[in-house]
Amino acid sequence: MTRTVLISNTDTSIVVISGDWNTTLNPIDKRGGQPWKATNYRNSLMNLMEELNLTDIYRQINPTKKYFTYESKPLNLKSRIDFFLISRPLSCCVKNTEIRTSIAPDHKSVFLNIEIKNEFARGPGLWKFNNTLLEDENYKELVEFYSRKF
Repeated sequence: MTRTVLISNTDTSIVVISGDWNTTLNPIDKRGGQPWKATNYRNSLMNLMEELNLTDIYRQINPTKKYFTYESKPLNLKSRIDFFLISRPLSCCVKNTEIRTSIAPDHKSVFLNIEIKNEFARGPGLWKFNNTLLEDENYKELVEFYSRKF
């Protein structure tokens, strides 16, 4: 039910979802601890990604890089469980994605840099004040009201 509502109410061509997913999508994203295996949760997430045409953009850009976002020293475990899922058509707009240190003791921060293309043609860049507004009483009252606030 939730999946149907999400899909029917979302323009899935421009989706960006990020979070601490508490799962790794691939064996390369885990080191130490128990051996990697696909879980039901991971498989459900992969199915959602396929259904919404999403990609793990960090892994797409860095197919072989072993860099982790979570570390547990007591468990001798490192994993990349914090990541962005974005629409595949939007992936061409991604300039870069990074994993950086953070203030959290066990998690790193994930960053995504997207260059959004401006779809609107710009005008000549000239702005001209409509001076007939100086005769409009409502306009003058609004200007006076807001000038007192600032």
